[in-house]
Amino acid sequence: MNKRYLCVLAMVWMVCADVSAQTLSGPELAQMIYDRPDGMDRSMNVDMVLVDKKGNERPRTLVLFARDEGPLAKTYLEFLTPEDIKATKFLSMEQAQGDDIQYLYLPALGRARRIVSSQKNLRFVNTDYTYEDMQRRKPSEDEHQILREEIYNGRPCYVLESVPVSANSQYGRRVSWVDKFSLVALHTDFYDKKGRLVKVFEVLSMKVVDGFWTVIKSRMEDLEEAHQTLMTVTEVRYDQGIEGAKFELRALEQR
Repeated sequence: MNKRYLCVLAMVWMVCADVSAQTLSGPELAQMIYDRPDGMDRSMNVDMVLVDKKGNERPRTLVLFARDEGPLAKTYLEFLTPEDIKATKFLSMEQAQGDDIQYLYLPALGRARRIVSSQKNLRFVNTDYTYEDMQRRKPSEDEHQILREEIYNGRPCYVLESVPVSANSQYGRRVSWVDKFSLVALHTDFYDKKGRLVKVFEVLSMKVVDGFWTVIKSRMEDLEEAHQTLMTVTEVRYDQGIEGAKFELRALEQR
């Protein structure tokens, strides 16, 4: 049976049976989040705003495409504006084991360069996301524990702690408030390896589009730099039959 169908059934059962943290384990919840239905492919138009500690704003626009290939996904992103970042492109390809394969195309260089593991903690094109943040973590990469259940912004949530099993991550742990119904992480606190809270991710709004829960507005804040990245999805489409050729390296380098 399709894992997406099983996940939907599990979500319905959780809501109807009011599954508690005593009967659902941390690894089970992490797997359900990972398997959360989001279409076989999807495309988004996104407005991005970078806000510095003085409140100065730098707007950007981009398009994002993603496509599932079995249990793994590929993501292509391209900036449209402003001129200084226009045509900068990013390709991420999930692997069954290890880090995603990631490439960044810079128009000034005229070619794509691969992001190696030692660079995953660097900022993604001056945003508050790192290259590690730009990849989806597999449940097996962390040890998961449900700390408690509580209401967050009016929605019943599991509070899930995830601790990396290896030293490859830049984080020491993540604590997420996971909406029981949608399985969307509405808020995530990121701690460094010294236990300091360094970044916060927050969903500002979400809605169902074509049957899939979709984050519409979000914020990532770097607490040390007092800098934040705001994202607004202005258009989203699911299951369009996006061609696999769009997610190949040669497509990334096409002008």
